[in-house]
Amino acid sequence: MAKSFRKRITNFKFETWFKILFIVAAIAMVLSACSVRQAQKTLLNSEGVKGAHVGIAVYNDSKGQWLSKYQSDHYFTPASNIKILATYLGLQFLGDSLPGWKMAENADTLFLMPLGDPSFMHPEFSYQPVVDKIKNTNKQVVVIGNHQDQFEVFGSGWSWADYAEDYQPERSRMPIYGNVVHFYQSNKKLEAIKPFYFFKDLVDLDKAEEKNWSRNRLGNHFFATNETNKSKYFQVPFSQEDVPMVKALELLSDTLGKKISFQKNSTLTSIPFKTIKTVSTDSLLKIMMLRSDNFYADQIVLMASAQLFGKMDDAALIDSAKKLFFADLPQKMRWVDGSGLSRYNLNTPENYIAILKQMQAKFGETRVKNIFEKGGEGTIAAYYKNFPGTIYAKTGTLGGQVALSGFIYTPKQQKLYFSVLVANHMSPSSAQVRRAVETYLTKVTKGM
Repeated sequence: MAKSFRKRITNFKFETWFKILFIVAAIAMVLSACSVRQAQKTLLNSEGVKGAHVGIAVYNDSKGQWLSKYQSDHYFTPASNIKILATYLGLQFLGDSLPGWKMAENADTLFLMPLGDPSFMHPEFSYQPVVDKIKNTNKQVVVIGNHQDQFEVFGSGWSWADYAEDYQPERSRMPIYGNVVHFYQSNKKLEAIKPFYFFKDLVDLDKAEEKNWSRNRLGNHFFATNETNKSKYFQVPFSQEDVPMVKALELLSDTLGKKISFQKNSTLTSIPFKTIKTVSTDSLLKIMMLRSDNFYADQIVLMASAQLFGKMDDAALIDSAKKLFFADLPQKMRWVDGSGLSRYNLNTPENYIAILKQMQAKFGETRVKNIFEKGGEGTIAAYYKNFPGTIYAKTGTLGGQVALSGFIYTPKQQKLYFSVLVANHMSPSSAQVRRAVETYLTKVTKGM
């Protein structure tokens, strides 16, 4: 009888403790949900965001549940959040190092075919294997194009008025110097430019003291503007002048002091071509994400197209990628470029959660984390410095549009995927919107 009594007491204690733990867990869940709802309410009513179109999706991957879905299936212009897709294509098609060129040679000629590598002769990259090969050969050098290419120097929906802005260089099969003129100032004066080829095209040199530079819409005549620019370094895109690759060859020949010929398309069938690898793919992707480099992003799309089709056709590549990799997204998306400069792009917060989850699953959590920018660096250098967890994210900014998507590791090591897209805000600065989003994500993370 005593044994039976002890058993009843033990069962009573177990059942009581189980109920207590269940109640505590339930209370914690309710409080957490209330905290998330309150944070969302605060965001929607904050200055700069109030009255805007807002979409929010936060998914707790550790628990397999949604924390927040507010207009998460609505469409937004994602701006540079499109670079998340460009990163996916880079990881999928470009390998460990960029397949920058193809090369073949016979007894007297070195044949080179450019494959869209944005690092070619860019001051940011010292590793230049193709330049070394050209310098060290005594053979004639012939650069080969591809008449099957189907792309324009500006992407669909880009602003033509921004032709001289540093964030919108022209796209090309053979980028050189980043397709921009690099201006270097010191002691308030213009000291140097790269490539020097364009020095003959500078006007108003006597007015250049601490001034910005621009160029005419047609051609390559650069002039000092009335805008003050005290930066030691800045860029202005040059025009390819509607002659694909010819301008790049002029620049290359002038820089290396060597005659280089052009052949419109390869007729070589008996000589095998081999691929020349250039810079680390992940290094380029990391730079592209950190400063939201539009040129690198769009060249990644063109390079991926060259790998898949043997020609550069960004529209065909994007169409294929949507069918091959993104057919099962929660909503259909409209995707037209690699950089997000186009306002034709449309996507949803729920889609970004699915894309980010798929990206980490396919390419590895560590690799993806190393490419994304962390709080306090890159385009979010002024934000998330005292964040309660660790955030990895990609920004997006166009006039009236702000985006942030990525993933968070909370203090309790839960993993959250999130996407906050804001459209049609009337804040005079995107910083006000970004600070409101930061406050929201901080409150959500603290509750996890």
